[in-house]
Amino acid sequence: MNLSSLGFTRPELVGLVLLVPVLLVLMLLADVARRRASRAFGGNAALSARSSTRIWIRSGLLLLGLASLVIALAGPYVDLRQRGARRLGVDIVLAVDVSQSMATQDVAPDRLRAARHVAQEIGIRMVGSRISLVLFKGAGTLRYPATTDPKILGEVLDNSGKGAPKVEGSSLAAAFEQSLAAFPTDADPRRGRAIVIVSDGEITLGTVPDTAQLLNMRIGFYTIGVGTPSGGQVPTYSDKDGSFTGYLRGPDGRAVISKLDEANLQQLATAAGGRYWRFAGDDSVIGQLGSELHGLEAVEPIENAGSVPDEKSQIFIALAVGAILIERLLSDRRRMPAPKVARVSRPRRGRRILGIAFGSALLWAAACGGAVPSAAQANGMFSRGDYQAALAAYRDLQKSAPEAPELSINAGNSLHMLGDYSRALPDYAKAIDATDFHLRAIAQYDRGNTLFRLGRLEDARDAYRETLRLDPSDRDAKFNLELVQTLLDGRRPSQLRGQPTNAPGESNSPGGTGATGATGANASASPDAGQPPGTPTGEQGDPTSDRTNPGQTPPDLKSALSSFRNGLTLDDALRVLDALQGQQRGVAQLIEGPRPADRQNPGY
Repeated sequence: MNLSSLGFTRPELVGLVLLVPVLLVLMLLADVARRRASRAFGGNAALSARSSTRIWIRSGLLLLGLASLVIALAGPYVDLRQRGARRLGVDIVLAVDVSQSMATQDVAPDRLRAARHVAQEIGIRMVGSRISLVLFKGAGTLRYPATTDPKILGEVLDNSGKGAPKVEGSSLAAAFEQSLAAFPTDADPRRGRAIVIVSDGEITLGTVPDTAQLLNMRIGFYTIGVGTPSGGQVPTYSDKDGSFTGYLRGPDGRAVISKLDEANLQQLATAAGGRYWRFAGDDSVIGQLGSELHGLEAVEPIENAGSVPDEKSQIFIALAVGAILIERLLSDRRRMPAPKVARVSRPRRGRRILGIAFGSALLWAAACGGAVPSAAQANGMFSRGDYQAALAAYRDLQKSAPEAPELSINAGNSLHMLGDYSRALPDYAKAIDATDFHLRAIAQYDRGNTLFRLGRLEDARDAYRETLRLDPSDRDAKFNLELVQTLLDGRRPSQLRGQPTNAPGESNSPGGTGATGATGANASASPDAGQPPGTPTGEQGDPTSDRTNPGQTPPDLKSALSSFRNGLTLDDALRVLDALQGQQRGVAQLIEGPRPADRQNPGY
């Protein structure tokens, strides 16, 4: 490469390079102003969040990208490329079998439409070549002489096999003879020539053609088999309206099965020095055929055709893109020292939540990647109070890991926070079936919280009992169980059912430790006798079937909670304080009333 001969195909754009020094001056002025502002506000402070070195590195990359882009637009070149030749193209004869067996549907949608696709793709890939179309069954017919318009090829074959010729049989010999006669007589002898036969290979008429003669004629010969070796029945259609009438049957009354005969097609291609492919919808076959046909193209030299610049714009475009990407990825802030703090132990409930979140992230990372939000992003949406978006993210994660109990718990928690309690229950029910006892305990605990919000205190009590059976050390579940039992002891039996759902804006249920929530049927409860599977227990009067305004709190539950808060004895107060000291975070909901929604954190 001789740099002394550097030139530009669009020299009028080279003047844009003057933008680089202009921007450099503006960057210097901005740096001076930034330093003055820093001294005015921070004095002589030793620590600064922004690094001057990083700022100038980013500025330099930006200027480099701009200069490279301007040079690329100007079209730089250092050499001239001679115009010395042009490609002559290939004369191709495409012979397509249109016999009755081509209506068989062992290749989607059927063999004839698959052959139509092959014909169109060959025409598109062989731009500059001329293609003749021959249709054959018992005899061959030149349907279209040499043309460079690939659309015509598809239009001729644009049918689904309906109205296929009633004359049974196919002759490859007739196709071969007609293809030889279809080549243009006025063609340049330097142009390459090729015959492509698209058929199911069944020969029921005539003999096997002698294709070896094509070797001396310097004509390429290729065959494409359409169909499957197992074959299929041959459909028949009405002559009047083209409607389906049944399947072709032989003299013995049995259905005729048409199979792909690869042996015949392979034999013909091998004898002529060509190749055979089976087409079953894979366009890579057409790509391989196109490569073979392009290899037959001749190149015509052109004298005194002049020269053209050999542009090297791609080098500067790549440099510009790389510099701009690095500039965007590089931060101008230095690593700041962080104060050391003493390590403190977290509450046990918090440790359980962290483990589930980490498990969900690992599960999602193993399942797939890229287009769907991660578990960490979904948890972040929940932390910000965007429960609807968090629910949608968890649902997307469940598409890749539908059996993950962690995701079911997270989705149920989101539904709970949206006030859709009944729909949260089926998600908890999925997690209850988990093999991990730890996850089952969490799911039962959150299910008990949601049942409490629905006013189903007996079911909530059973859920807390199951939590303690799985995890006897769960102090939250123990406290909630005692509290719900206290409420039950103060209520009449008629008040235990028929509660409307809670208000969406209220926080989680007693002892709630994280994000839980939703409306839906209780999938974990067993149906009563005579009820269909999936019907919640106690459907008559069940709060999930009493679809009243979800913005109202159950009156008897509300009064019971109020009595509990206002009527605490000294012993009860001491037990509550002891529970609070033990990080029983859900107790505040029952003692102090509903908490603001922004204090809820994602549970898992």
